[in-house]
Amino acid sequence: MTNIDLQEHKESQILSKLNNILIKVLLLLLGLLNFLFPKSNVHRFKKTLKFYFGLINTDNYDWVPYQKPLDFLYLDINSKPWYEVDDYDVFKKVSKRLTKNVNDIKNEWSINSSNQNNLISRYETSKRYASLKDDDWGKFMLWKDGNFTKSAKHLFPKTVNILSELENYYSPLYTEAVFMVLKPGVAIPAHHDSSNVTITCHLGIKIPDNCAIRVGSETRNWVEGETLFFDHSFEHEVWNKSQEKRVILLLNLCHPELTKIEKFLLLIVKKYHSTFILNKLKAKETSKK
Repeated sequence: MTNIDLQEHKESQILSKLNNILIKVLLLLLGLLNFLFPKSNVHRFKKTLKFYFGLINTDNYDWVPYQKPLDFLYLDINSKPWYEVDDYDVFKKVSKRLTKNVNDIKNEWSINSSNQNNLISRYETSKRYASLKDDDWGKFMLWKDGNFTKSAKHLFPKTVNILSELENYYSPLYTEAVFMVLKPGVAIPAHHDSSNVTITCHLGIKIPDNCAIRVGSETRNWVEGETLFFDHSFEHEVWNKSQEKRVILLLNLCHPELTKIEKFLLLIVKKYHSTFILNKLKAKETSKK
């Protein structure tokens, strides 16, 4: 081993020890925070960090069938594929706000989708699904990274006004409000999305026959002017077997059970510690191969 190799080895050991010390300090601080605010559920955040740091044995963890988030699994929070509007007050408020004003949203969509040739941007679907073309699945972004887009404010002022009253309910990690367009005859294969701290809401804008979405083991149909709520960390797939485009408005909402302190801690994770958000489940699958 050369002197350079020895130096790099020593530096690696020092960094490893430093990281271990920082992790211990962080966990102690979280324990103190949980003691001071027992109803804040900080213990869930602490357990999740220990999970990603490899400090707890999850072999006997009661994994939920079909659930495998791409980025971040938050432990000990209630999770299920489908949610009903009456499950949480937040869902009632969101659903009421959207369904009450759905005609304004549909009218703006109809006007702009007819007049704007380049309204819909491609999802670059082929990079994720080899069987699909880039323009099979399109989108128009209304809200991203904490702000309404300039084009949304210009083209969809009424829709922006409707959605602005729901800002407090958006997900802290995966914020998005977007029109989603699925071309006729297209089916999006089964997949999982980012995290179970996010609940996805769909509002039916233009729904032809023979369109549906499966989440977990249950399939449901969209209805124009009505909402659906589901956890996108569960396996899901969608299809449009009609001869028309299917259009929905998608909102990524914060899981209603997260406390204010948990949301704050998750924002810190997003801003400063994205490198430790590893897909533990993928790693576990790889180790079994």
